[in-house]
Amino acid sequence: MACNGLVLALISWISGVTGRRSLVIPLKAHDVLDVPGQASFLTVGLSSAESRVAHFRARHQNAHAIEYFGEVSVGGQTFSVLFDTGSDQLAIPGISCKAKACQNHRIYKASKSKTVQVPEEQEARQLAFGTGTLLGVAKEDEVCLASACARAEFVEAVEESDDPFLHAQWDGVLGLSLKLRSGASARSNVLDALVQAGAIPHASFSVFMAKELGADTSEIIFGSPDNSKAASETTWVTLSDAGYWQFSVADVVVGNQSMALCANLSKRFQVNTSVSAFFGKMCCRDVNEFDHEERCQYDADYTGWRSTTMAPGKILASFEDGRLAVRQEDGCVQKVPRSWLALSDGCRGDGSIQAILDTGSSLMMAPDAVVTKVSAAIGVREDCTGQALHDLPSLSLSLPDGRRLTLRPDDYMDTLEESGSTYCWLHLMPSPSVAKGPLFVLGLPFLRAYYTTFDAENHRVGFAVPRQPEKREERPRGSIALRGWRPSSS
Repeated sequence: MACNGLVLALISWISGVTGRRSLVIPLKAHDVLDVPGQASFLTVGLSSAESRVAHFRARHQNAHAIEYFGEVSVGGQTFSVLFDTGSDQLAIPGISCKAKACQNHRIYKASKSKTVQVPEEQEARQLAFGTGTLLGVAKEDEVCLASACARAEFVEAVEESDDPFLHAQWDGVLGLSLKLRSGASARSNVLDALVQAGAIPHASFSVFMAKELGADTSEIIFGSPDNSKAASETTWVTLSDAGYWQFSVADVVVGNQSMALCANLSKRFQVNTSVSAFFGKMCCRDVNEFDHEERCQYDADYTGWRSTTMAPGKILASFEDGRLAVRQEDGCVQKVPRSWLALSDGCRGDGSIQAILDTGSSLMMAPDAVVTKVSAAIGVREDCTGQALHDLPSLSLSLPDGRRLTLRPDDYMDTLEESGSTYCWLHLMPSPSVAKGPLFVLGLPFLRAYYTTFDAENHRVGFAVPRQPEKREERPRGSIALRGWRPSSS
């Protein structure tokens, strides 16, 4: 009996620790283009079927149409924040900000905080997001997620652009990427700060996003994943590059048809081809200097400094050892391995396509050539009346080891029924290159299809099929099926 009592006490103690250390933050879902106080498509107030279709076309094209956000406390003051895996800083509006975007939201007041620390020399920071900018100053205060607190650095905004902040339902942004800035410290990133303070045991968080926007079951959990949210084993994938939550994809597969996006690479990296390129520290002025200058030449085994971002360039020459001469926009000429380069369609010289997970994007995005090829293979029209939607193919990302991450049609597409017609929109849009070059951006449609764990300690991400709650009753005819329709089982 004494032994059994000890076991029960130990289990109780472990459960208590787990309860304290695993932080569950509920997430609210908001449809940006919804009219405030109106939940139904029928109450939007548009007078014709054509105008209603135009409304939802605009909804689809809005890169921040659906947002999930939760709460954080800074200096004892509560704010709603967008948890964003595409940025690495906490930013909230400050009392000095006179922009309407700030005045429409809760404002941080240092005078109300007993724990704020203001640097003697305040550092101005400008943050750039997908559709807007924020200018602020760095401060330090106690930041709490639920009951877990740590001293962390944040940016108090003094200016905010109208888009996307003015009409946002959230007050600020909490960045959860890996460290994107070279000067970042453990306190610069809230996740690292919580671990350093012992508030959570691991630099890890998991995201569960319900497909039904009103389900109230979406959450982000810090410290350890909630296995009850997973309906399958977790597929772990090692990150390919530090900074974003980025991993390598070998190809895109539609149904059982490989898109062969990066076929015949050796013929595509030709002289005069425009590329994105990483670069080393030292440059030459022209290709002729390679004969007597080693300082501007790099090989695949190079272990010295190399940029973490890519810059536009053009191939000037190719060499027998497989390296290429590249001139960048500033005139810098370097001989580099092909693995340092990327084509405009996203293909890297090593044959991979790079994908990043972005909780701040409501759609999936890819280079234009990829979107065009994938859309053609899927074969669905905007006016998809009469198309056999239940026969549409799956959309898969093939990993380098052959495993696949697969989306069903109801994961990658919206449908709308209106006046006897059916309309379809893919959750896949063209995107320009970013600092990391052309990328496949996996936003909310992908993250609703997988219960995703972001493991910063082991530089990996895990994907499991989510255990979605029971679907609620069907919306009335004329309402959009926001990520909610299901193929027939017949």
